[in-house]
Amino acid sequence: MSTLERLGIGASWSGARVAVLGLGRSGKAATALLCRHGARVWAWDDRLDDETEGGDLLASLPREAHVDRDLPVEEVHALVVSPGVPPTHPWIVRAESAGLDVISELELASRRLRGPVVAITGTNGKSTTVALIHAMVEAADRKSLLAGNIGTALSEVADEADEHTTTVLECSSFQLERLESFRPDVAGVLNVAPDHLDRYAGLEDYAGAKRRLIERLGSEQDFVFPAADARIRGWAEETTARLRPFVPGASDTAAAFVDRDRLCVRTEAGVREVLRREDFPLLGTHNVENALAALATGVSLGLPVEAMAEALRKFEGLPHRTVLVLEREGVRWIDDSKATNVHAARASLAGTEAPVVLLAGGRGKGEDYSSLGDFADRLRLLVAFGEEGAAIEAAVADRVRTIRCARLEDALEAAARLVRAGDTVLLSPACASFDEFSSYAQRGEFFSDWVRRNLGGGR
Repeated sequence: MSTLERLGIGASWSGARVAVLGLGRSGKAATALLCRHGARVWAWDDRLDDETEGGDLLASLPREAHVDRDLPVEEVHALVVSPGVPPTHPWIVRAESAGLDVISELELASRRLRGPVVAITGTNGKSTTVALIHAMVEAADRKSLLAGNIGTALSEVADEADEHTTTVLECSSFQLERLESFRPDVAGVLNVAPDHLDRYAGLEDYAGAKRRLIERLGSEQDFVFPAADARIRGWAEETTARLRPFVPGASDTAAAFVDRDRLCVRTEAGVREVLRREDFPLLGTHNVENALAALATGVSLGLPVEAMAEALRKFEGLPHRTVLVLEREGVRWIDDSKATNVHAARASLAGTEAPVVLLAGGRGKGEDYSSLGDFADRLRLLVAFGEEGAAIEAAVADRVRTIRCARLEDALEAAARLVRAGDTVLLSPACASFDEFSSYAQRGEFFSDWVRRNLGGGR
């Protein structure tokens, strides 16, 4: 039992004394949520020491919040940690040494939820999957809130959720590290592959953070998972939750599967065809798997097949995720800037018609790039750029023709010179963006703007 629960404070927080560390979107939202409900809040972010950034942060905080560089250990019941704060931060070390509850913003805000909760995690595909689930719920004429790692902190919208609201959450590994009582009605793990190895000790440590999502599931909850993934299938065998597997092929048991190019679901009423693959507008086999995960979740929620079909058919995709920017003179230019790790880049390559000119590079996360060479049969050229350009080139040059450029703009210019009719130019960087850009979104926008400006805006 947590300190707040022992004090009988629960989710009302009136009278609670809580510290919030990290004042990005989730930290600011947590601070505001706590203040609205009568908590006394101390807040801090190391950027407050910067005169410019600190002023902006202070201006966005509720006036009731106390800003203090030192954690008032003797005065607080709990510490809420924003996802981006490393576990070695002095506040966290002090709080843990003092025996305080140290929880995530997701854990905090989830205590306000009353209706059904869906939580989806995985290395890749989370955003597309939760957006699809959200669209399916709304197509069924039910109220839905979409929050979490997709861009809206749960604390921003938690008070809007009544017992008739389905809350759909995208959960990153960082958000899952400090869960305490959070138990969604439907939990899904899409995949686990090396990522964020600059933060975690290794793949097993990273996978352990993902697994926390399902550790509290019981017989009244559902677990959505890829039946073909041995690691996650092992997790499914150890939980008492109802199992909702999905598989991108034929199946006699899966909740969602593909049969002769038709996406299907298995419900209590039997097997139903949802729609044909050609009627689902997103590119790539990995997006079919995202759709299947969403369908398996829809089965758990009891959504009508017709609503799920409508949502899939109308879904236009999210920005910077295998989006066709331009098709001209027989060449397709695709923005997949969201592919910030090797697993995501491999998924995009697997779903892209050959021949491919791949643009890969940026800031690394400690990953091995050699497996990109497994696609030598469809890679006509790999243009490596940015801080990791040399490492990517060294990892695949024995199997793939490779050239190296300093910046993304240089890589685009090189691709435009060397491209041939029939090629697909794919920005799927396998790296973070922070050597040149503030986010994967800014990188994707740069790519799209450059292509349209230099190669024409028509398709």
